[in-house]
Amino acid sequence: MSEKKSGLKRHSAEEQQFYEREARLQYGPGTVNESIERWNSYDDVEQEAIVAEGNQIYVDLAEAMEAGKVADDRQVVDILDRWQGHLRRFYEPSLDLLRGLGQMYNSDPRFIANFQDIHCGLPAYLERVIDDYVDDLETAELERMLAEDEELEKRRQNLSR
Repeated sequence: MSEKKSGLKRHSAEEQQFYEREARLQYGPGTVNESIERWNSYDDVEQEAIVAEGNQIYVDLAEAMEAGKVADDRQVVDILDRWQGHLRRFYEPSLDLLRGLGQMYNSDPRFIANFQDIHCGLPAYLERVIDDYVDDLETAELERMLAEDEELEKRRQNLSR
């Protein structure tokens, strides 16, 4: 992958403060404060490892894209599972938040520029595979809830006999 770079750039302290304020307005202070607390709980070595882990996830997704992998390919799903786990180092991401990140990766000029530094087609690919990934997670959650409802109904029927 000749145009691939090593990953996303780190922000200056001033940029980070700006992004934190912006995120508080968009997502509320709870999630942002939780993220800051978690980040600050890591030592410098852990922080560097987390940054490297995140960068590798996006590089791996760019490589999957170049290889023609689609959203339901096991390799892509595994990478997106790692992505979701990576986000958990900062906060517990809801399905809506995951989907919103995928959309923002391909609509916010700052995200687009950062991801295009890894690969020019990565922003659109991220939106597409994350959207499908979240659809699959939602389907699995609905199926789990339906199975629970069916099990409860069976128990009720057995008790009423």
